Amino acid sequence: MADLPLFELDRVGYAQQGMEILADVSWQIRAGEHWAVLGPNGSGKSTLLKIATGYLWPTSGVVRRLGEELLDLGELRRSIGWISNDVVGLIPPDETGIETVISGKFGQFGLRRLPVSTPTAEEWALADKQLVDLGCESLSRKRFGIMSQGERQQLLVARARMAGPLLLVLDEPCAGMDPGVRERFLGWLDERLQTTPSPVVVLVTHHMEEVMPGLKQTLVLREGRIHCQGPTAEVLTQSTIEQVYQTKLERIERSGGRNWPIWGSADDA
Repeated sequence: MADLPLFELDRVGYAQQGMEILADVSWQIRAGEHWAVLGPNGSGKSTLLKIATGYLWPTSGVVRRLGEELLDLGELRRSIGWISNDVVGLIPPDETGIETVISGKFGQFGLRRLPVSTPTAEEWALADKQLVDLGCESLSRKRFGIMSQGERQQLLVARARMAGPLLLVLDEPCAGMDPGVRERFLGWLDERLQTTPSPVVVLVTHHMEEVMPGLKQTLVLREGRIHCQGPTAEVLTQSTIEQVYQTKLERIERSGGRNWPIWGSADDA
């Protein structure tokens, strides 16, 4: 069992109202791997992740978990932590960080102390440990509504970990962040990927420079098909980016273990 992929998409496709959104997608995610999923708008990233995480049935192909065909989407979803800006809007702004984290144990948005979901002392301690392990214990008593975008994303990672997921999906976590907030968040995330035991992480992005060194594997989508996938260093090439984004690159600069695109002028396109 140890050698089986956590999740496997085998020649998966998805069509809606006669339109082919994904076609012939085969992808394996194994324990210990962290992935980036890169591609332009309309390339099928969201649909791919919804199928991989049990929010959509494919219209062709098979999804397997630990080698077995998946028939219960609810079971799959319970093993996934999904973190997106849509989730941010569901968290009460006056809730403290520790309350937001522990709400993940009960699958709540906004901690509600009900008879069936009143946190125990052990659960409060586990929430504290998540914050300490992730290096963001300073957010414990801070109100969600006054946190920066980067702090909110950190807290949502801690919240998702409360349920003990096999996989964390970060769906464009840097959207809307200013450059300083983005860089602080990405630096924090990369340190966690490389030093903190964690579930498998999949980060979805449009921007190749957001693929941090800890994301050792990258899948690139173009027009609903896999353009390429494999070790990040082999996948993020100038040729790949030019073909996928249909834009001329002057060069790619590598700095700090990251790849930075230097775009050509409009006259060169």
